[in-house]
Amino acid sequence: MKPIAQSTVLLTDSHARRDFLAAGAAASAALAAGIAPSVWAQAAAIRAVMPNVFMPEAARPVIAEQTGGVKVDNLPYVSPTDTLAKLMAPGGTVQYDMMITLTNFVRGPAMGERAGQEKILALDLSVISNAPKISAAHKDEIITRDGKTFTLPVVWGYESVVYDASKIAPDDALTQSWNLLFADKYRGKIAWRDDAHGMIFTAALAMGIANPLTMDEKQIREVGKWLVDRKKNVRTMWTKFAEAVNLIASGEVHCMYGWIAMRAALEKQGVKAANNWPREGLPTWTQSAFIPKDSKAAATTQRVINAMLSRDFGRRLTEITEYPSTSQEVADGYSAEYRSKVGFDIVDRGVKRVPFNLPMRMDLWVETWNTVKAA
Repeated sequence: MKPIAQSTVLLTDSHARRDFLAAGAAASAALAAGIAPSVWAQAAAIRAVMPNVFMPEAARPVIAEQTGGVKVDNLPYVSPTDTLAKLMAPGGTVQYDMMITLTNFVRGPAMGERAGQEKILALDLSVISNAPKISAAHKDEIITRDGKTFTLPVVWGYESVVYDASKIAPDDALTQSWNLLFADKYRGKIAWRDDAHGMIFTAALAMGIANPLTMDEKQIREVGKWLVDRKKNVRTMWTKFAEAVNLIASGEVHCMYGWIAMRAALEKQGVKAANNWPREGLPTWTQSAFIPKDSKAAATTQRVINAMLSRDFGRRLTEITEYPSTSQEVADGYSAEYRSKVGFDIVDRGVKRVPFNLPMRMDLWVETWNTVKAA
């Protein structure tokens, strides 16, 4: 919604009247929070490109409360690659106010090769007072240059096997291994994800390759051959979230390559869902917030980022989606049982983490995966 530039406005339809009333409410909230009218006027709303799951409807009131009524307009999010393409396109640095995507995608083109080439804005940490609360485990995900901070991780997660614990016993040794996705024992009850990155990465871990990102061409081909052999145990491959959840909810499969939010969705349907903690390594990632360098609402956006790193927002995000907040303050507020379930304690209990980054030869990974699918 654009700020109202004149005191006399002709309200000719219901949409205009509703926007006018909403603007007045936001202005009142801003004044109550001590935010100068001139600051509020520059941006009562910001345009954000990020996965919708990271801004649950039930968490939006926290943003409004802590920013004086700022609204976050979620624009279509497709993928990390698409987000970066939007940023790098002509005019991309002025069309958007905030982006949240996989941190490893931002380290390259978005930062440029040297100082002055950044496509994103250095953040003012005096405004983002919650930044120091980011846990020690995720501080190395903060992107800096020459003493300036450009991105802050707001949420983290991991790839794992999601399974129905009423069909597969949690004490089965396979539940602590990626081999749960490949074993003969559950033949016909396994679902893979149709994704070159995830499947080759996790298959390599299952085969005992400590760091899949360092594989040479020969190793990648060997992983492909092993996947072709293991494919006989697979019921199907999923491509969409709802499709994957239904595979386990319906009983068609008992385990699958899955995401944290899928476990949460299955629990809401009454399924005894769990995820494994593979001993070969847990691929972990963070999603970081940053501001395109020519945003006209940078000051407002920094307040939004600060609110997203707050205890109140982090708790709602975690409890609704089960994607953990990067805030140590949020983690410390939960019981040991809940911390263990969500994964806040992976450092404490010694789970081996493997950064879920992209390989140098992604083209070869895609080619190999296409061979697996065609076999």
